[in-house]
Amino acid sequence: MLFVTVSFINVKAQETLPFYQQYLVDGDFLFNPALLGKTDDVALNLNYQKQFSQLDESPNVQSIGIHANVFDRVGAGIAFFRDQNGPISSNGLMLGASYFVPLSDEEDRQDQFSFGVGTNLYNMNIDYTKINAAQSGDQVLGENTNDIFMAYANLGAAVKYRYFFAGISVTDIPISNNIPIVNGIEPSPTKFYANLGYDWHFTEGLFLTPSFMMNLNTNSSRIMDYNLIATAADETNSISAGISFRSAKTSVGSQNLGLSPVIKGRLGGVTFGAVYNFGVSELTENFGNSFMLSLGFNIDNFINSRGFRYR
Repeated sequence: MLFVTVSFINVKAQETLPFYQQYLVDGDFLFNPALLGKTDDVALNLNYQKQFSQLDESPNVQSIGIHANVFDRVGAGIAFFRDQNGPISSNGLMLGASYFVPLSDEEDRQDQFSFGVGTNLYNMNIDYTKINAAQSGDQVLGENTNDIFMAYANLGAAVKYRYFFAGISVTDIPISNNIPIVNGIEPSPTKFYANLGYDWHFTEGLFLTPSFMMNLNTNSSRIMDYNLIATAADETNSISAGISFRSAKTSVGSQNLGLSPVIKGRLGGVTFGAVYNFGVSELTENFGNSFMLSLGFNIDNFINSRGFRYR
């Protein structure tokens, strides 16, 4: 009832893809269009997130995306997501394109700068048959709020050079219904992402990656992730394990949200990953923790047979 009540205040801000640890399991392109086509492969990525695992109809998110280098230095991609939270279901389509500039003559795309643009097309639907209101026709449930469509723009830039990597993006810039709270509809807050990290190769085939991710939004909330991942790899296979710590700060205070073990790997062209979120709040103590599963496929680029243009 708490989630339903909060959700129906002004319908709720029209949230697009919820931010979890997708970026740690090859889903970083979901939050920064500059990373579309960052490798020579056609990359397919699938994610499933389950929140509050002890609830019968707990929130869950699914996403599937594909991206590739499509022409010379140009990348492009498309992704779909579905966010189910009780009677509220949200569906989204993300489209984007990017452009890459090599920063060295090394033909492995390890040193490059990119920028990208994209859009989110978002639709929310409310199943009123799942809601038992104390009074029929309760105005809190709203009117004309079923099947809401909104459009957003996304911008981003990214760089990696000599094992350093960084990125910045601005997502969910409202295009339609962009004035807050009109007819009970409030657009999603615009989000600002910034990340920084380094792959420390201390011996051949072994490296350690400390990284940092910050998510700000126009609702004055801030999420900070501190990550540490260790990787053992050869030319075609890898296995990684590590930990992610998340904290949050809003206008009413700050709190630690959880500690998340991360494991991921690559076997040839297949990638996989899993994240388990140990929460530290009363909500998780009562309703359970959350987890994410990821599966991906890296396919030889059949779209751009010419390959990436270095000059």
